[in-house]
Amino acid sequence: MAKMVDRVSGMRVAFAASIAFLTLGLVAYAWAQSPAPVRYDLVIEGGRVMDPETGVDRIANVGVTGGTIRAISDAPLEGKRKINARGLVVAPGFIDLHAHGQTPSDNDIQARDGVTTALELESGVYPIAPFYTKREGHSRINFGASVSHRGLRVFVATGMESTEMGVDPELSARLLSAQDKWAYPRFDQSQVDRLRDLFRREFAAGGLGMGLAPEYIPGAGRDEVFAMFQEVADLHAPVFVHVRRAETAMGDGPIAPMQEVIADAAATGASLHIVHIGSKALGAIAPILQMIEGARAHGVDVTTEVYPYTASSTRIGSALFDEGWRGRQGAEYSDVEWPATGERLTEESFNRFRRDSPEAFVVVHKISDLTVDTAIANPMVMIASDGVPFVDGAGHPRGAGTFARVLGYYVRERQLLSLMDGLRKMTLMPAQRLEQISPAMRKKGRLQVGADADITIFDPARVIDRATYAKPTTPSDGIPYVLVGGVVIVDRGQIVADVHPGKGIRSGGPNVEIAK
Repeated sequence: MAKMVDRVSGMRVAFAASIAFLTLGLVAYAWAQSPAPVRYDLVIEGGRVMDPETGVDRIANVGVTGGTIRAISDAPLEGKRKINARGLVVAPGFIDLHAHGQTPSDNDIQARDGVTTALELESGVYPIAPFYTKREGHSRINFGASVSHRGLRVFVATGMESTEMGVDPELSARLLSAQDKWAYPRFDQSQVDRLRDLFRREFAAGGLGMGLAPEYIPGAGRDEVFAMFQEVADLHAPVFVHVRRAETAMGDGPIAPMQEVIADAAATGASLHIVHIGSKALGAIAPILQMIEGARAHGVDVTTEVYPYTASSTRIGSALFDEGWRGRQGAEYSDVEWPATGERLTEESFNRFRRDSPEAFVVVHKISDLTVDTAIANPMVMIASDGVPFVDGAGHPRGAGTFARVLGYYVRERQLLSLMDGLRKMTLMPAQRLEQISPAMRKKGRLQVGADADITIFDPARVIDRATYAKPTTPSDGIPYVLVGGVVIVDRGQIVADVHPGKGIRSGGPNVEIAK
């Protein structure tokens, strides 16, 4: 009996050993057959991931490879490089639809404000091709431009090309000295037809719609402006409009210029974007926003933007300062600041600077806090800087601090809008404005798997603008990391030298009609 028990026990031990050996073998086989853990180019660990399109707001790890977001995961991810984002927000890179500063130094200042795409859409450029060619492979951030109606007019009237007007002071001075040839004359039908033909060609070459600024071109009649709307509508392109001058800044004076462009959009079906609503609406901001909301409710494709400052800026030699400017702008000589020195102008100094330095930018303190607050709080209003080029450190702080100012002052300190809403105004909404003509924008303005890895990482408790009117190029604070196409361009708050991942944003694509 004892021998039988021993035999059974031995059999049990042998059976258990066999099972253990078989289990180990199966585990080893499964391990050998399973793929190796994915190793991403870059992993952003433990950040507060916020995506304005889906509403996702959670702590997660983000894996980036090949310029694209490949994973957003609760589980740890392996990467060649890791960024510790604990306590930080991981957001889509900020998209500025209205950036006149298009030099490498301007781009570096914009990048430190979280901007990954800076577009020249209000003034635009002409011709388009040289603008893109000059920047390909040499830009820290993404770039692009609309076709400039003003540039087309200059060319038709004088034969001069003005692609770099925004960044070349000598060219700007030369063009301003010739304003009597291109800004003030009325164009006849043949000249307007020539504008339309040129625009069609430039749009096909990649221009992001049309930049139209009738306030700078008093000779552009309502018939000419309407014809431009017809052309952009035919090509399913947007038009970015700086509306014409108001008769007066007081009362309902700013309303009529808005009515003109909204009516043109309704009549033609063109997509309309009204730039810097704060400086153009002034005291009429409430009824003008109601007008835009009403047009949108009735099917008119119209959007708008605001910058978070109470001063505007433009060239002192432009048509904006023609006789009667104080009534039209609601400003006095003492409201005009000379950025190089910070002095407020008198009639004598204003006339001297306008005569001797027409290409120079001045700052005009004329917008109320109520106007800015009302626009920023409105859910349909985007954020855009209207940042002018910095020359010898002089300029307007909006070119350096717009986006950090919204996040730090208007979101955190003033609580005029939520953090997600603030991000939506500077990421998703600008991307959506351009998606109809630029397929590249369908992967920007989002923090999702498959989206472009244009990413801004910031500290929500610390982010703030530092630029002032006295020191307008001072970088923003609280934005330690910025990525463009998966490449880190701001690392621990500092620009990374010798990396230029920025790409051109153009019109065109398989679903876009770019020619009649």
